[in-house]
Amino acid sequence: MALGAQGAEPAKPKNPWSASASLSFKETFDSNVYIQEATPGSAGVAAARAAGLEPVQPKQESFVSTVLPRFGLDYKPSAAFNASASYAPEITYYHAESSEDYLAHRGTLNLGGKIQETTWELLNTATYIDGNDLGPTFARPGDIPAIGGIPLRDRREAFIFCNGFKLTYPVGDFFLRPVATTYFHDFQTQQRLNPSVQSALFVYENYIDRRDLNGGLDAGLKVAENTHLILGYRYGHQDQFRGPNRANSAFTDSPFDSAYHRALVGLEGTPADWVKLAVLGGPEFRDFDKSVRVSYPEFDRHEVLYWIDATVTFLPTKRDTITLLNRRFEQPAFSSHSVYEDVTYDITWRHKFDDRWTASAGFRLYIGDWQAPVNREDWIYTPSVSLAYTHDKHWNAEIAYSCDWVENKAGVAPGQTAFAAGREFTRHLVSLVARYTF
Repeated sequence: MALGAQGAEPAKPKNPWSASASLSFKETFDSNVYIQEATPGSAGVAAARAAGLEPVQPKQESFVSTVLPRFGLDYKPSAAFNASASYAPEITYYHAESSEDYLAHRGTLNLGGKIQETTWELLNTATYIDGNDLGPTFARPGDIPAIGGIPLRDRREAFIFCNGFKLTYPVGDFFLRPVATTYFHDFQTQQRLNPSVQSALFVYENYIDRRDLNGGLDAGLKVAENTHLILGYRYGHQDQFRGPNRANSAFTDSPFDSAYHRALVGLEGTPADWVKLAVLGGPEFRDFDKSVRVSYPEFDRHEVLYWIDATVTFLPTKRDTITLLNRRFEQPAFSSHSVYEDVTYDITWRHKFDDRWTASAGFRLYIGDWQAPVNREDWIYTPSVSLAYTHDKHWNAEIAYSCDWVENKAGVAPGQTAFAAGREFTRHLVSLVARYTF
């Protein structure tokens, strides 16, 4: 007998737990594994080997196989609290250069929720790279590649932790938003001195731990539909830790620790259905530790720099997305006692042909601009294209191509830029990815 309205069975409560899993296979051709163009001289090779080091080879090609399983678990018991955790071990093999093999353990734990009109989130990411614990060695006329050779760095043993917190409290057309971020990079490779006599023949790349902590407050004022004018402030501290000091050829604590104040202004929201804004920037007032003047008397301890984090997204049609990005910030270098401005300009166009095919094209300019006394300015240009295919809810695949080429913009400086041409390189990457979602 059918139950009437009063006798209807109550709906079962929704399960707050959900899980996900996927498995990706990626095959890549890397035309320049060590991002080096200059052929090492025999004297430099012999000197490096005598020190127990093996210089990298220029234009070394390799196929690279990557297996990437991913496991996710979500818990959403209520609007006030939800949690999302994931683990994705990245297993990578270089067929022609086994010294570059690594296993990267990548994990996330994101928390958040909404209590009445107030929203909060705490995002955490941690990565442990189980890779080679020796930094790369470059025999002259080669040199440490542009911006320290990030692809080489990110294959070597290290631990990285980042998190970000924000709480948004609306009051009519205003909101207040306390924020805080943490970045810690613990390099676990061996550190070795490069005495001046040897560095004329070869250079071993040391990696130096660094940290950035900051917090502050944003105030938002509604200036258009779904759009806020943002005024913000940050106070933070950056640290660079122990490494080889070129001033006295010894291992010392870095003198380039600093505190900073940022005064920020920006816009965020969707003033029209075809544009999204997330733009924030302003002057940064930075004070470096007094100890920097001991080793580098000419260094300016008090500087005004510029900090920018801006993304503008255009949606000209239902099938097209164009994204413009600009970031600019100062940070301690990871390969020497020094500081530099990390600058990115990026444009990406994405076109969705139908439910199965999507193409994208982009161009990135990445700049590392060092402060005196270091004379170094590296520009990396990277065009890229990709084509993705979605077969069904389980299978998808993508083929991609990118090319890096580098210009050294530093002028001539005795003792610093003698081998600067060795920073320049060209690198082609072609990859094919297949992914199955369970």
